[in-house]
Amino acid sequence: MGLTRGVASRAKAILVEPVRATASALAYAVWAAGRGVATAEPVGEPPRGAMEGRFPLERAEREQVVAALRLLAPDIPAQVVAEAERIRRHEVDLLGSGPVALGAHIDWHSDFRSRHRWPQRRYFRWIRPAPYPGGYDIKVPWELSRCHHLVRLGQACWLTGHEAYAREFVAQVEDWVAANPRPWGVNWACAMEAAIRAVNWLWAFHLVRGAQAPDDAFARRLCASLLGHGRHILQNLERQGDFANNHYLADLVGLLHLGMLCPWADEAASWRDLALRELWAAVEKQVWLDGVYFEASTAYHRLATEMLLSAVALCQHNGVAVPEPVMDRLERMLEFILWCTRPDGTAPAIGDGDNGRLLRLAVWADAAREWTDHRYLLAIGAVLLGRDDLARAAGDQWQEALWLLGTPATHVATARSVQSAGLSLPSRAFRDGGFYILRSRDLHMIVHAGPNGQNGYGGHAHNDTLSFELYAGGRSWIVDPGTYVYTADYHARDRFRGTVSHNVVQVDGHEINRLRPGPFGLYEDARPRVYEWRTAARYDLLDAGHSGYARLREPVLCRRQVYLDREAGYWAIRDVLTGRGSHRLTLRLHLAAVRISAESARVPAGVRLEDGHEALDVFFLAPEGAGVALERGEISPSYGVKRCAPVVSVSVSSSLPVEFLMVLAPLQAGDARLSRDVAQAMAAAAPWPEVKD
Repeated sequence: MGLTRGVASRAKAILVEPVRATASALAYAVWAAGRGVATAEPVGEPPRGAMEGRFPLERAEREQVVAALRLLAPDIPAQVVAEAERIRRHEVDLLGSGPVALGAHIDWHSDFRSRHRWPQRRYFRWIRPAPYPGGYDIKVPWELSRCHHLVRLGQACWLTGHEAYAREFVAQVEDWVAANPRPWGVNWACAMEAAIRAVNWLWAFHLVRGAQAPDDAFARRLCASLLGHGRHILQNLERQGDFANNHYLADLVGLLHLGMLCPWADEAASWRDLALRELWAAVEKQVWLDGVYFEASTAYHRLATEMLLSAVALCQHNGVAVPEPVMDRLERMLEFILWCTRPDGTAPAIGDGDNGRLLRLAVWADAAREWTDHRYLLAIGAVLLGRDDLARAAGDQWQEALWLLGTPATHVATARSVQSAGLSLPSRAFRDGGFYILRSRDLHMIVHAGPNGQNGYGGHAHNDTLSFELYAGGRSWIVDPGTYVYTADYHARDRFRGTVSHNVVQVDGHEINRLRPGPFGLYEDARPRVYEWRTAARYDLLDAGHSGYARLREPVLCRRQVYLDREAGYWAIRDVLTGRGSHRLTLRLHLAAVRISAESARVPAGVRLEDGHEALDVFFLAPEGAGVALERGEISPSYGVKRCAPVVSVSVSSSLPVEFLMVLAPLQAGDARLSRDVAQAMAAAAPWPEVKD
């Protein structure tokens, strides 16, 4: 199927590309001749002294916010300035690129990693990502042109008052506008990108407004471009009939910012009203009642929550009422983040993740942690919702809240309750979204037993039905390998989202859900079902199954039962496969970067994972005689990055029914290994529900 898909994609590109190129060149020539110039947006000039809207962060709060930043993390101002200096030198680190010097002149139209360049004079609707099999990534110019880095220049200017950062902001905006006349080129191809760029330009300009460099002439040019951004977003809203996803949310959030913060624009009121009406409706359509975002992805849940918090903050500061059902849904979204967050402050990586952000207001001593630590959303939510538990769970992640919300955040961040001990949370089921979190003290497991997302389309879902991540003893042991890339490498894309890259039983090498043509989407084959979720005094038990392999000539049904003994501190997992015929069955566990050793190549077998003084023993009790192998796999901690990591596999060819049974026990590295007798007793303690063939 992949080969057929690839041949069709490549043939289409070869046949259509010359036509698009010729048509674009002719159209651009006509457009440029009629305009006389290729840079200015054809709109009237906004009034002198633009940007009269109210930002949640008021300029009068500067001293208080800076003082709070220094109190909570004294190194933050120096880190902001250091990043801003790198930006002044045109050095970036995007989507796994590592530090890259872009040179004196920034090429806004290229993927600087592969050196592929999109034609600057190509009509935006004819811009395409790499066809099969990939080779370059459209997300690189998009990410650069979101202009998150310009906000960092604004923060440095706000902190230091140095004019150099304001001058660099002005220079880069002027250069971008000159190089990207609407509607030509890669950076107009997606309305979401224009929306996020507009939000970042607005915030960056707000932060540098007191400087001399952004004079009235620049402000008028900036406003003209922002007006063009608003019109482009409105004309290209990313909604197909009744279907929309995170792109549509971003479009609306962008329009809301433009509508509220650019009152000089004739269209501002209509943008604001449309954005408010559609955004609140989209929340009810795209967020499950339990608060889980509907794309089956923890990273896109994070992005959606961030965008909605920003919209709510803007509304509240400007006296615009937010409907109570929307606030209730947003509160549930924050609760999902609260429960997902592991004791070390990181979040699991379920489904797709592409480092997507609306605003990147924090600096990170450990840059990679930005993509796994979502607690800053709890801090923002604590201020907007007045919830002390969210404030306590936010830990030290208050930078974003201080920059976004100003004085109200300083009061909460410095309150005594925030400095108190963290929360102790029980296990919890998010049934609508299909996530089950089994936790106790330092133990944390998340199991995905829900739908593909996007109303069954599964655009950002992975083949992870019944898969899990496991954390204990201060670290993650069993992980989801992540996403790596989208269209830059179609083979890697399918591998990372495929069944082979998740902690499940695979049947005869087939996918749980068939992959839809292209890099996004899964057919809805699995249709998971939860038979039981039980929380007792001593333990938690999840019993769930799926029918993804019922489509095979000899159908197979999969059932997974997960038991957490909270008192003794261990898990047991039982997989039961029923149906007809004989099949090749493989259970894989994808591991973080740990030391690993196995006692035997056949079940029953114990496998020990070690990291420093901590250990996790995994003892496989069934099926007896199955082969145990240590394999080489890959994990992607953030978009564009991949690393080698170990995989444990247990494989058997057998007629059905077949049962896999394993015990997972956190220990100290010096402790004796888990024996077969002890593991059997631990597994026998679980009240396993009956599975009928």
